[in-house]
Amino acid sequence: MAEITNLGAQLDQSRIGSEAQRTVEGGAAARASAVPQLRSGTVVEGQVLSRNADGSYDVRLNLPGGARTLLARATIDLIVGENFRAVWDSSGQDVPLLRLSQSELSLLTKMPLADREMATAMLARGMPLSGEIMKAVKDAWRRMGKDPEQLGPLLELWARDLPLTEGNAKLLIWYSALSSESANAIWARVKRELKRRTAGGENPVDVLRNLKEGDDDTGRFLRGHSMLLKAPRDDVNAVLLEAPTWPARDDMRNMTARVFLGRVKEEGDRRYWQMGFAVEGVKLGLVGGEAESDGRSYNLNLYAERPDTCEFLQRKRGAIRDELEGVPLALQFIGVSRIIVGGLRRGLLSERGLDITV
Repeated sequence: MAEITNLGAQLDQSRIGSEAQRTVEGGAAARASAVPQLRSGTVVEGQVLSRNADGSYDVRLNLPGGARTLLARATIDLIVGENFRAVWDSSGQDVPLLRLSQSELSLLTKMPLADREMATAMLARGMPLSGEIMKAVKDAWRRMGKDPEQLGPLLELWARDLPLTEGNAKLLIWYSALSSESANAIWARVKRELKRRTAGGENPVDVLRNLKEGDDDTGRFLRGHSMLLKAPRDDVNAVLLEAPTWPARDDMRNMTARVFLGRVKEEGDRRYWQMGFAVEGVKLGLVGGEAESDGRSYNLNLYAERPDTCEFLQRKRGAIRDELEGVPLALQFIGVSRIIVGGLRRGLLSERGLDITV
């Protein structure tokens, strides 16, 4: 895990995680309000990422060359998280216009107002707008007094097939509110305790389990971390869920990485482990990857959403290999290709997470 975090540092990923993703996408939209190859009159499909103070929107369009984040206005009010189909109009305007009609909007705007808050939160996490899901989460939320702060954590719990309890929701709220400095301080305590107790002959898994069951901040942190390490259900996009906080180097206190882990996969007589990860940076955008290992060697496949980032990673293959020399497994292959956000989880397993989920 340290090698992956250091790799993110080498690639100059200065801010990552779900909050950074929104910042990066908004910044990208401000810099790229027009697409030269996108002609007026083109029918486009996409999603609303955010609404700006001047009434414009940051939108992600699904274009033939890949997803692009742009700045646009719209003929009718849109809701953050809304999926839409519109006509692109960039004729004679500083900011292009999305021409929509009510009939072209998705299910969200046709829902009762009372359900839109939950539906928007579900869309933001890439969850399907299923009545069954909404009922399960709504019932649990109602039992808790419909505290707005608990809606997001309840959806995170459902996405990972975890119990929808008030205790679990409050634990995720506490975990998510920790600053990077606080999280790294707790990680430092965990590492010191592991080193001290394993030096005395204790099993490291038993040490982690004991720490996780504690009533102090270390125990709460490890329990919350384990929840976010649980791989999501198959129909949920892991990239859009809350990210567990991993320790960073001392000079990178604000860095976190999202890591999605799976158990053993078998193909014929071949047995191997898979791990997926994604980081979001200001300069390179979304970079993700999958590592596969049979316990002796491993392959690394890197994905970049932006074409220029993909080319950069291809040029840096040698530097990446050098950076990973300290891993006690033989690196067989490094692949670099483009990928769209929604496809990042493709191929990953949906079993229980590994590492400190004990």
